[in-house]
Amino acid sequence: MAESSVQITKEHIQALRAGDQDVLHFIFITLQPRIYRFLYFKLNSVEVAEDLVQETFLRLWEARTRLKTDTNLETYIFRIATNLATDQLRRMERNMEVQTEKEFAAPGLDSGGDAEIAQLQRIINKIVLSLPDGSRTAFVLSRQENLSHKQIAEIMGVSVKTVEKHIGRALQILKERLEKFDIVLPS
Repeated sequence: MAESSVQITKEHIQALRAGDQDVLHFIFITLQPRIYRFLYFKLNSVEVAEDLVQETFLRLWEARTRLKTDTNLETYIFRIATNLATDQLRRMERNMEVQTEKEFAAPGLDSGGDAEIAQLQRIINKIVLSLPDGSRTAFVLSRQENLSHKQIAEIMGVSVKTVEKHIGRALQILKERLEKFDIVLPS
């Protein structure tokens, strides 16, 4: 499900550090869809996800002079997005705002697509949205964004073993809840 595998090189980072806005635009176009999906799954809000995508890239721009050329920029940007999402969740909890769950439109499914597949995707998305925060984050980064456990660990600021536990927990919850719908996942 990952977007095209366009590589962000050391030269891109050097140009970004020097203030090249065209490179920032290239990085934005390259990573924005994935950052948006991640934030949407984390926060379950189109508006908040869109705002935080903009804030993520603004923070990247503001921090550009501090970047090292050997920085894994993809991981760095997901880390910014993760931190912003965590802050947003804390604000929402403090303000006691009640968020209504919105149905997530499954990527790649159009209105003329298979209704059963669309329904299954909606069920899975609702389950993923209900996962505990750490498990949801690890699961989305792994299954939706195809990041390695090491990259996820860097983004989340935890060990690889913790990432594996989060993903295992997410899969167990998915399996248990899907069984209630008489849907059995392959082992």
